[in-house]
Amino acid sequence: MSKSYEKVNYLLRLKKQIERKLIIETLQHLGTIIDIKSYRYFGFGSIYFADFILFHKYLNIGKMTSIDNKQDDEKRFNFNKPFHFIDFRIYECKAFLEKKLDWNEKLLFWLDYDVDIDELIIDNVEFIASKAKPFDIFLITIDAEPPPVEPEEFIVQFRDYIPIELANNKTVRGNFPEILNGIMNACIQNGLITQTDIRFLQIFNLVYEDTHKMYTFGGIFCNNDNFDTLIKQLSPLPYIRHGGSVVEINCPLLTPREKMYLDSFIKKMGDIDNKCMEITGLKKEEVETYSQYYKYYPQFFESIY
Repeated sequence: MSKSYEKVNYLLRLKKQIERKLIIETLQHLGTIIDIKSYRYFGFGSIYFADFILFHKYLNIGKMTSIDNKQDDEKRFNFNKPFHFIDFRIYECKAFLEKKLDWNEKLLFWLDYDVDIDELIIDNVEFIASKAKPFDIFLITIDAEPPPVEPEEFIVQFRDYIPIELANNKTVRGNFPEILNGIMNACIQNGLITQTDIRFLQIFNLVYEDTHKMYTFGGIFCNNDNFDTLIKQLSPLPYIRHGGSVVEINCPLLTPREKMYLDSFIKKMGDIDNKCMEITGLKKEEVETYSQYYKYYPQFFESIY
């Protein structure tokens, strides 16, 4: 299996970093309902541990588990842990979920894959849903490019998960994230069959593209008593999605000078003075999309140790 962390620096992906900040803001927004700092974060830290660093610094999570199946790089994974309290293990995901994870803890999952959806991923999602408790949080990221096989073959392979109205060549090729949303929701519902009084509230339905188009789905497990309360609590956040409508994180690449100049003309989120276009030479859509995400837009600088 290829090692994407040897090809891409996970710390320097503009839109991925924006996505991480959107997720953090959402979890902070749930602070009146859940105590996020008491959760255990379970993810795939790789050698960069970008999400682990941010979740600790901004959410104060101090219990963290990272797994990977690439045994030949075990020493490198452990060396790069940014905090001593991160529990790193060489494990396949399903095996760890079954044998090692303490399901009595409050759990925040992010299965941040860099591969196409397959049966193993579906199995992991269904298993998590079958074991989840109210207020456990689940996120998953997978490849959002149309599948490498013919649409008919893909539909047959995942026919038990794709909603009937989406099972057509046009949707598979033209709006694949919608297909993935249907598959993920079906996986969650399959897992919940064995549960009683547990529901899943979808929160995230995100698409971004740095070097490759990716799709992130996520939400929170809850019961009937707190379902509406969670929806109300999250309603002020414009990027929350409880259904198939996709939020595409589509920001322009800006120079530091362009960013600072645009920031000085921000009136409020999504509202910026039009004269910025005349002075900077940026296109209208670039200025408008930046104004939607300016709070989360990262800046990268060289650091000399």
